[in-house]
Amino acid sequence: MILELLFSITLLISGGHLVSTNLKLHHYSDEDYKEIFYLKNKKSITKHCTRHDKLETLKKVRRSREGGSQTDFQIHNPYPIQDTPQQDTFNNQRNN
Repeated sequence: MILELLFSITLLISGGHLVSTNLKLHHYSDEDYKEIFYLKNKKSITKHCTRHDKLETLKKVRRSREGGSQTDFQIHNPYPIQDTPQQDTFNNQRNN
Protein backbone atom coordinates (compact mmCIF):
# COMPACT_ATOMS: atom_id res chain seq x y z
CA MET A 1 0.00 0.00 0.00
CA ILE A 2 2.75 2.45 0.96
CA LEU A 3 4.87 1.40 -2.03
CA GLU A 4 1.90 1.92 -4.38
CA LEU A 5 1.39 5.41 -2.93
CA LEU A 6 5.09 6.18 -3.38
CA PHE A 7 4.92 4.96 -6.97
CA SER A 8 1.85 7.10 -7.69
CA ILE A 9 3.53 10.22 -6.27
CA THR A 10 6.71 9.51 -8.25
CA LEU A 11 4.75 9.02 -11.47
CA LEU A 12 2.78 12.21 -10.82
CA ILE A 13 5.95 14.27 -10.26
CA SER A 14 8.12 12.78 -13.01
CA GLY A 15 5.41 12.06 -15.59
CA GLY A 16 7.19 8.86 -16.67
CA HIS A 17 10.49 10.61 -17.42
CA LEU A 18 13.92 9.27 -16.43
CA VAL A 19 17.32 10.90 -16.65
CA SER A 20 20.07 8.44 -17.57
CA THR A 21 23.64 8.49 -16.24
CA ASN A 22 24.77 10.42 -19.33
CA LEU A 23 22.10 13.09 -18.56
CA LYS A 24 19.73 12.28 -21.43
CA LEU A 25 15.98 12.50 -20.87
CA HIS A 26 13.88 9.40 -21.61
CA HIS A 27 10.09 8.93 -21.44
CA TYR A 28 8.20 5.66 -20.92
CA SER A 29 4.52 4.72 -20.77
CA ASP A 30 2.87 4.38 -17.36
CA GLU A 31 2.93 0.56 -17.45
CA ASP A 32 6.59 0.48 -18.48
CA TYR A 33 7.47 3.09 -15.83
CA LYS A 34 5.80 0.92 -13.18
CA GLU A 35 7.94 -2.08 -14.19
CA ILE A 36 11.06 0.11 -14.13
CA PHE A 37 10.11 1.49 -10.71
CA TYR A 38 9.82 -2.01 -9.20
CA LEU A 39 13.01 -3.27 -10.90
CA LYS A 40 15.48 -4.89 -8.50
CA ASN A 41 19.04 -3.65 -8.03
CA LYS A 42 21.50 -4.63 -10.81
CA LYS A 43 18.74 -6.17 -12.92
CA SER A 44 18.02 -5.01 -16.45
CA ILE A 45 14.89 -4.77 -18.57
CA THR A 46 14.18 -3.74 -22.17
CA LYS A 47 11.46 -1.12 -22.70
CA HIS A 48 10.26 1.19 -25.47
CA CYS A 49 11.28 4.85 -25.07
CA THR A 50 8.52 7.03 -26.49
CA ARG A 51 10.79 10.08 -26.67
CA HIS A 52 13.38 8.37 -28.91
CA ASP A 53 10.91 5.85 -30.41
CA LYS A 54 13.22 2.86 -29.93
CA LEU A 55 13.88 -0.05 -27.60
CA GLU A 56 16.34 0.59 -24.78
CA THR A 57 17.86 -1.62 -22.12
CA LEU A 58 17.68 -0.17 -18.61
CA LYS A 59 19.81 -1.31 -15.69
CA LYS A 60 19.02 -0.12 -12.18
CA VAL A 61 22.11 0.52 -10.06
CA ARG A 62 21.76 1.53 -6.41
CA ARG A 63 24.85 3.06 -4.80
CA SER A 64 25.54 3.88 -1.16
CA ARG A 65 26.86 7.37 -0.50
CA GLU A 66 27.84 9.09 2.73
CA GLY A 67 24.49 10.84 3.00
CA GLY A 68 22.37 7.82 2.02
CA SER A 69 21.70 5.83 -1.12
CA GLN A 70 21.44 6.93 -4.75
CA THR A 71 19.66 5.14 -7.60
CA ASP A 72 21.06 5.50 -11.12
CA PHE A 73 19.72 4.12 -14.39
CA GLN A 74 22.13 3.00 -17.09
CA ILE A 75 20.32 3.07 -20.43
CA HIS A 76 21.78 1.34 -23.48
CA ASN A 77 20.75 0.43 -27.00
CA PRO A 78 20.06 -3.35 -27.07
CA TYR A 79 21.06 -3.43 -30.76
CA PRO A 80 24.42 -1.66 -31.01
CA ILE A 81 25.65 -0.51 -34.41
CA GLN A 82 28.04 -3.08 -35.81
CA ASP A 83 30.93 -2.32 -38.11
CA THR A 84 30.24 -3.14 -41.72
CA PRO A 85 32.87 -5.29 -43.37
CA GLN A 86 35.18 -3.23 -45.54
CA GLN A 87 36.27 -4.33 -48.98
CA ASP A 88 39.77 -5.76 -49.13
CA THR A 89 41.64 -3.15 -51.18
CA PHE A 90 45.14 -4.56 -50.66
CA ASN A 91 44.54 -7.64 -52.81
CA ASN A 92 42.84 -5.55 -55.49
CA GLN A 93 45.91 -3.29 -55.84
CA ARG A 94 48.38 -6.19 -56.11
CA ASN A 95 49.53 -7.35 -59.54
CA ASN A 96 49.27 -11.08 -60.12
